[in-house]
Amino acid sequence: MMRAKISLILAMVLIVILLFTSCSAGKEELVPGRYAGFKMGDYMDLTSSTAIGGSIMELSLDGETLLLEKRFAKGTEEFVIYVAKFSKASRTTSFWYGLIREVSNDFRSVVSALPLIYGEFQDEIRQGYMKAWFSGKWLYVFLGKTKSEVNSAVKTFKEFEKLLVKSVDS
Repeated sequence: MMRAKISLILAMVLIVILLFTSCSAGKEELVPGRYAGFKMGDYMDLTSSTAIGGSIMELSLDGETLLLEKRFAKGTEEFVIYVAKFSKASRTTSFWYGLIREVSNDFRSVVSALPLIYGEFQDEIRQGYMKAWFSGKWLYVFLGKTKSEVNSAVKTFKEFEKLLVKSVDS
């Protein structure tokens, strides 16, 4: 009789635990599309597009990469931001090397990154000024006319990102 009561209590506890764990809301994942709400001060928001695959500066992404491309304008000058999340850090690193080779040279591409972990690049390129970095599966590219414009946008973006990450985590 005592064993039956203990078994019944354990079964009820197990059922309650299963109900709570299976019915709880799953943690939301941070994806590039969540950055679509980013605004830049006195810039006009031209377009925001999200895609699976696509390209960054005419370099094709694989079909498993999530991409956000945002275009802004101030006067006749355009400013572009790309935020991509790759399926694996190795794919991010591989794309990184190709991107930096395209805008700079082989040596800069190699010394700009710790494979799979982090990479950073900033310099004048054909289209103006570029600041880019990757961290794990995430890649960020900012293209503008001047260094100060790009650095200001990156600072504003990182403040926005902190709030975004905090809202997703809560």
